[in-house]
Amino acid sequence: MSGPEDIPAAEAFLAETLKRGHEGVVVKGLDAPYNAGRRGASWLKVKPVHTLDLVVLAAEWGHGRRTGKLSNLHLGARSSDGSFAMLGKTFKGMTDALLTWQTERLQELAVESDGHVVTVRPELVVEIAYDGLQRSSRYPAGVTLRFARVVRYREDKRAEEADSVETLLAAHPEVKP
Repeated sequence: MSGPEDIPAAEAFLAETLKRGHEGVVVKGLDAPYNAGRRGASWLKVKPVHTLDLVVLAAEWGHGRRTGKLSNLHLGARSSDGSFAMLGKTFKGMTDALLTWQTERLQELAVESDGHVVTVRPELVVEIAYDGLQRSSRYPAGVTLRFARVVRYREDKRAEEADSVETLLAAHPEVKP
């Protein structure tokens, strides 16, 4: 199947592909060789990226080069009852400087620790990019984020201003918890 020849046509092709339920498209340079079943370095997967402002509920102590740093974040969205529903975890997208800052700040907010997981007061809002949503029996909202990664901390937002579970579900009507 050949693709579109200009940007508006490519955008329309992607929109139609997404409407049909696909995750995205793969594009490659015209001069790149085609090898059946293999994506080369000049191939690129193009799919939508979504963002949410979520609250950090806990963090796990890292290992390897992240030993001594709070790394894997437990992320929550506001629930209708005023609590926060965990939607998943991420350790992606963090620089060394962010890990250092995050570790210090989360220790200030710590309310409990089992030696591996540090539970914190739900006060820090973090912008999270994610590729999609999927059903999950593991998390209370019945859904989890796919390929979540930290964009930045939102020190300009309070936890009460974080995105809600309802907002997330409304943005993804194709996923029913």
